[in-house]
Amino acid sequence: MRRRLTYANVAATMALVLAMGGGAYAAKRYLIDSTSQINPKVLRKLHGARGPRGETGPLGPVGPQGATGLEGRRGARGEQGPPGPSATSPLPSGSTESGDFEVASPNATEGSSLRDVLTLSIPLSSPIAETNVAFTTTTAPTEHCAGPGSAARGYLCIYAASATNLTGTSVFDPESGLEGSGRYGFGMSWKVGETGAASAYGTFSVAAP
Repeated sequence: MRRRLTYANVAATMALVLAMGGGAYAAKRYLIDSTSQINPKVLRKLHGARGPRGETGPLGPVGPQGATGLEGRRGARGEQGPPGPSATSPLPSGSTESGDFEVASPNATEGSSLRDVLTLSIPLSSPIAETNVAFTTTTAPTEHCAGPGSAARGYLCIYAASATNLTGTSVFDPESGLEGSGRYGFGMSWKVGETGAASAYGTFSVAAP
């Protein structure tokens, strides 16, 4: 063995050992296990182009309801508002209320009267004078009565949709018996033309003074 041990053999053996050790060292030294080890410029080149946006998937199921949150802080108490209307509060000035009416008799006598008394759902603050009561038909508006459902302020409008065998009409206050409307309602008196059937129906509107 000593005869074969030469300088060349020793040098070759040492070179082989160094080469194997250096390769292992290099392999361990330059092992890439994270993108942070790659130059950002090189990393950008490694990424391919962005593909087209995919189709929207179906709507997922509704998730479970979350827990009820805590009650918020109570706010400051607001100012007290004005008192609201009661069942006996009068109709506000300029406001309008409407209703229907009908009078009928199968055998009325000539010259007699057909009477009907209507109660207002909301009372008025003051009666309506006779001069502010207007009679017309549902298809013939006047200056103070523009049509069913409307009346000028302080006026009572009576709109007749039909009137048979009746020649005249007047309005009276059931509370006082005077002509005009009362605070809580009004009456209508229809004059019969000839003996026989007589009838009338329609609507009324009154606007508070």
